[in-house]
Amino acid sequence: MHAMPAASKRARSRHHLKLVQYEPPGAQPHVCAAIWCDGERVQLVSPLREQSGEPDPGRYQREFPDVFASVGAFEEALAWLDAACFAAGDPRDVQKACDRHPEWFLRCVRCDESIAAARGLAGLIRATEKTTPVPDSIMRVCLLEIIKRILKGDLYLSDTQIETTFHDGNDVAVLRFVLGRALFVAMRRGITPTDAVRQGLLAHDRVNAYFKGWKRCLLVLPDIEIDQPMFLTPQVVITNMDPGNIRAALARMANR
Repeated sequence: MHAMPAASKRARSRHHLKLVQYEPPGAQPHVCAAIWCDGERVQLVSPLREQSGEPDPGRYQREFPDVFASVGAFEEALAWLDAACFAAGDPRDVQKACDRHPEWFLRCVRCDESIAAARGLAGLIRATEKTTPVPDSIMRVCLLEIIKRILKGDLYLSDTQIETTFHDGNDVAVLRFVLGRALFVAMRRGITPTDAVRQGLLAHDRVNAYFKGWKRCLLVLPDIEIDQPMFLTPQVVITNMDPGNIRAALARMANR
């Protein structure tokens, strides 16, 4: 992790990350895919696909138990979405195509809309990482949106401010709690469970070296599986992308 640079507060939008909802009649809408611009191509990932890229009926049944009989229609809709992404040069083109063809029951929404629930977004990322690696820039956006949803939905964290955001390196954001405490959020990908503690200790050394202990660090390691956040030191907490773990970590750090 590098020292924090002077960061711009403007969010970059060149990737135009959007979530795609499937809204079949008689069922609650669910996020079924994410799309973004990668160069001149629109990339599509979906947790309702198998590793081969084919739709997964089992996952569909879990997401839409009331309308499982329409799994064939969903497979056709996903195939149409795949073709729409292939033909598009920008996710906004896909959004327009969905608007022109409501018969597929697909709707594109911005990632920062309220429908982008933190748990659904995190689940989508976990499910798709095994088949289509998500670019670092998109992972950063997703982590920020998960944090925003948590802060907005938690009574005790709702006054927390996202003070600054970063667009490269390992640092993602600095949060300012209502009591004045500051927390910087960092993300490291490709870290194995056996290396997690070492990374946490490096983050601890960095906090003490650069900030003399007055800031704390939430270290997010998306590739590890843990049931609860690891409170490694008074200054450092390790978690994965699970919103429940992130919420627990933020709540604890806000009160330290």
